[in-house]
Amino acid sequence: MIFKGSMNYDQHGRKRKNKISNRRRSSSGLGHHSFTVATRDHAPHASPVLEQARLHREKYPSMPIGEYTTPKDTSYKKEESKKHTVAIAYNKGAYQVIPKNDIKHIGK
Repeated sequence: MIFKGSMNYDQHGRKRKNKISNRRRSSSGLGHHSFTVATRDHAPHASPVLEQARLHREKYPSMPIGEYTTPKDTSYKKEESKKHTVAIAYNKGAYQVIPKNDIKHIGK
C-alpha cells in the first residue's frame, strides 16, 4: 500500500509533536525528574516531593467509610410511569408526557 502525506500529521489529521526537539530536551536533562526515597538510616528529612504529597493528604483527606444504608424504595415511580408515555408534541421536536387515554392524539 502506498500512502501519501506528511509525517508531521497522524492518521486522524492532528499535528504530531516534533520528535527531534523531544530528543534534544530529554538529552539535556530538562525532561527527567529524579526522586530519592528516604530510608530510616539514610536521610533524616523527606524529599520535597514526599513532603508535598503528605501536605496534600492532610489538606484533602479521604472520605471516611461509614455504615451501609439501604437505598430508598422507588418502585412507586415505575408503577406511576406505566400510566403515561413520552412522545413528541405535535411534531415540533419537543417531548411531553401524555396520559394513556390520549395516546391516539399523538402528533395531531
